[in-house]
Amino acid sequence: MSTTEAVLDQKGGRVAAKTVFFLALIACTLIGGGALIETFLARSRLMDTNLTQLVPWGLGVTMYIYFIGLSAGSFLISSLIYVFKVKRFEEAGRVAVFQAIICLMVGGGCILLDLGHPERMWRLIVNWNPTSLLAWMAVFYTLYILILLPELYLLLREDLIAQGKKAGIVGRIARLLALGKKDLTEENKAKGSKTVILLAMIGIPVAICVHGGTGALFAVVKARPIWYTGLFPFVFLVSAVVSGGGLLTFLMAFFSKSGRKNPGLIRSLAVLTAGVLCLDLFLLVAESLVTFYGGIPDHAEAYAEMFFGPYAFVFWGFQIFLGAAIPLFIVLHPKTKNHVTWLGIGGLLIVIGIIAVRLNIIIPPLIQPEFSSLPDVYHQARWLRGYFPSLSEWLTNIGIVAIGVWAFILGKWLLPLEHVTPEEN
Repeated sequence: MSTTEAVLDQKGGRVAAKTVFFLALIACTLIGGGALIETFLARSRLMDTNLTQLVPWGLGVTMYIYFIGLSAGSFLISSLIYVFKVKRFEEAGRVAVFQAIICLMVGGGCILLDLGHPERMWRLIVNWNPTSLLAWMAVFYTLYILILLPELYLLLREDLIAQGKKAGIVGRIARLLALGKKDLTEENKAKGSKTVILLAMIGIPVAICVHGGTGALFAVVKARPIWYTGLFPFVFLVSAVVSGGGLLTFLMAFFSKSGRKNPGLIRSLAVLTAGVLCLDLFLLVAESLVTFYGGIPDHAEAYAEMFFGPYAFVFWGFQIFLGAAIPLFIVLHPKTKNHVTWLGIGGLLIVIGIIAVRLNIIIPPLIQPEFSSLPDVYHQARWLRGYFPSLSEWLTNIGIVAIGVWAFILGKWLLPLEHVTPEEN
């Protein structure tokens, strides 16, 4: 196959994949948005869930930790560019930071819907408890937002000023976001670059605390042995970088001019993500082998439920096969390892697979009662051993995710997330 034919083949593959993606997005928006509207019109802040007294955390909490991980992972990858000067990822820097903001918003929406009474959020601040991990998480989330927004502004500022000279809504939005600035001196540019580096440096420990702290919320639950380990926050961080890298690879492959012009960028992102994915799999194997070797029933039963229980297809089908084996095959196979479309699809599969990772973190440990005899002595209508998300849970979370996707698409249209040279203008 000639070079021209290869380029046309990749372009045709991207067009077909993007068509399928947008059709699916429109369907999800209509169905999920309808479910959200129905939930709010019913004036009920509680969805019709399949949560039980045994399994109080379900799909809502899963999607929350999933998107917080996507956000933290995306930001940590952007830090490679601005702190550690990894130049080959530079063209993906702005997208990574914007992606982190959108994912944080979606994760917040998922948990607020799951909580049922988001209007009580203020109590966390007024009744702040320094011994509470959740209270500290609120502090770090606030710091994280205060780092992300000015960093994105400084990264976009120069191109916003240039874009503000255009006519139409894009130009008006750019002038508004440029905060009245019409030009930048070289001194201002240098100060801006230094501030970006400083924010990124401060943001690294904050992002680690944001998602590592989320893992710590699980790790201090003594009643669940599978969570009660010092390794758990680190596992959260590693899988966060995997999911953030996978999403960035997908977005740069299908929605970026830089990705089309620079296939090496997509290849580098895919290789980085695959490498961290292998580390994530190693941690899983090490933890499960030690658990089964130790033979502590309460600890081993959760892994047995994950590997061999009624929902084992989530682990083997989605987490291992779809989210790990296929993407690694794509990155390693000679015919696909340099193919932008295939690498982008591999990134998307990793993103989907990490959802299964989050489900397996939450559901199998909760299905096991704290005391084996508890189901025999306690009888109540909502005391059920199994759990599978209700249709309402699926649709409302799909609706929130669809809103986040449209927010990213809108930002991609209005904001100069990729540097545009004067010639391209």
